[in-house]
Amino acid sequence: MNQQPSNSQSSDLYVPRVALLALYFGVFGVHRFYSRRPLLGVLQLLTLGGFGLWVLIDLVLLLVGAMKDDRGLPITRWNYESSASVKRLAPAFLLNFFFGFLGIHRFYVGKIGTGLLQLFTVGGFGLWALVDHFLLVWGAFTDKAGNRVTQWT
Repeated sequence: MNQQPSNSQSSDLYVPRVALLALYFGVFGVHRFYSRRPLLGVLQLLTLGGFGLWVLIDLVLLLVGAMKDDRGLPITRWNYESSASVKRLAPAFLLNFFFGFLGIHRFYVGKIGTGLLQLFTVGGFGLWALVDHFLLVWGAFTDKAGNRVTQWT
């Protein structure tokens, strides 16, 4: 007999990670493989994400908390863990997304030296800014004091 999860249970997966995978690699079904749904991943891979439509539907399902993992648990976790950093992830992510090539997100978290380096190298020719983008979403980006910036709000 298949048990339905209670309302208090949620997946161990994080919305930002799944959303990033769906946004960038959704036509290949990568987010479905990551959420341990390989059959759906293969179907998305073979249809190129339903020609993009399936990816959009998955993003909406994810944002409203209706996407489920392999155990039928909803993927609803936004924050990675409690963090000692007073800086928030949402502003750092948005600054990196729009101005990453200028290193503005590094100024926000207090990393003035590396912010200047990114400013003068145009985000390490784009590569450094891209690496920071993934570090932010994965919850591995740190502030000046070395504290992980993990709380979205």
